[in-house]
Amino acid sequence: MLFTDFDLPEVLSLNIKNSGWEKPTPIQELVLPRALEGADILGGAPTGTGKSAAFLIPIIAALLAEDSKKDADNEGGSVFRALILEPTRELALQTCEVAGRLCEHSELKVGTIIGGAGRDLQREQSADILVATPGRFNEFLRKEWIDCSEVLYFVIDEADRMLDMGFRDDVVKISNELVYCRQNMLFSATLEGYGIREFATRVLDDPFEVRLGTGDDADEKLPENLALRAYYAAGDQQKVKILLQLLSTVTGRAIVFVKTRDRIQKVHSSLRRAGISCATLQGELSQTERNAALRRFKESEARVLIATDVAARGLDLPEVATVYNFDMPGNATIFVHRAGRTARAGESGVAVCLVAADQLELLERIERYIQKDIERRSIKNICAAFPTKETLGRHASDKKRARTSKPGGGFDKKTEEEKKKHRKVRARDVKNKGKPDFARKRARREARRQAATGTKSE
Repeated sequence: MLFTDFDLPEVLSLNIKNSGWEKPTPIQELVLPRALEGADILGGAPTGTGKSAAFLIPIIAALLAEDSKKDADNEGGSVFRALILEPTRELALQTCEVAGRLCEHSELKVGTIIGGAGRDLQREQSADILVATPGRFNEFLRKEWIDCSEVLYFVIDEADRMLDMGFRDDVVKISNELVYCRQNMLFSATLEGYGIREFATRVLDDPFEVRLGTGDDADEKLPENLALRAYYAAGDQQKVKILLQLLSTVTGRAIVFVKTRDRIQKVHSSLRRAGISCATLQGELSQTERNAALRRFKESEARVLIATDVAARGLDLPEVATVYNFDMPGNATIFVHRAGRTARAGESGVAVCLVAADQLELLERIERYIQKDIERRSIKNICAAFPTKETLGRHASDKKRARTSKPGGGFDKKTEEEKKKHRKVRARDVKNKGKPDFARKRARREARRQAATGTKSE
């Protein structure tokens, strides 16, 4: 099947061709026929399968076919006809970029309402398709800065992440405002997560369900051309040494994943002192700072991007050669998301884990989950080889007496001196130790009395 097989407006077909798309992806091939008919869609597919175009193409085709005009006299803000909700600013901007390409050479306009950007500019923008994050959009609703009366098409993208990030109530409030919607679509990497079904019943009306794969976390696969390596580190200081050594010997852009923003600053300072250009990405940054960091990384001004898991999923970061897990992920699913930032579009890549002693079991759990072995490596004069289970369990063995080699076993015989030195003290010998001897005290007291009076007891 080709995109030309669908009955699409001419300008949209041209924009699809200019984007370099000839054949729809599997999720697009399943969604487009029913979505173009106007059916509600419940779609489950792994990240990176082309879900954005799957919902954008039907919406843009419908808006172009209607050829309606925006109400230029509306003073409360722009009157838009399609709303797309994304869980993060970065995903909203990516979706906005794709929508902009598909709307070229037409009168349709795309806008955003996201956190970290100026509210005044967002209020003044004019858009037919609005891509938003739930928090900022709800703020606009509360302050009556936006009019939802003409919204005809509503999309919730990455619904599982919406729920994980606590946006359920926000999304339900937004959905309740869209009373004239003709078509609703909900897409998620998994349809089996907590609350997804209940969430879908609140938003969708008799949806057509599309599921690519099993629709759960097991569908998240590692890239085919990905090499997996691990290094054993005794602590953060050694992790930094390993990271600097690897960055000095491996070319190409890299992402370093850490747990918290405080850890970002620590790693950033270490790499900057070594002369490595870095950008940082974390949830607390303003949108301007996020955009600047991503631009520096994409344009190779910064070779290394140090990030929390906000960059582990959904972002389009091209030509990443290596992913470093400076801090190991909380579970195997997050590891797959992180590793998926490299080896994309058929390219090769490497995912590296820096593993502390208490994370060896986690490393094994990840291997079982991905059903692949992670190569254990060491670097001479920088980090040692991974300890084995035998060496880990030998921490007190040198202090214990060894078994003899005599037939029948038994412990080595002790000398007489050792026996005296370690003679067992019986309880009866120490049961009165430390207790007052009242008889002796009375005798001493009587002796002192007699000495004072010059008398003797008979």
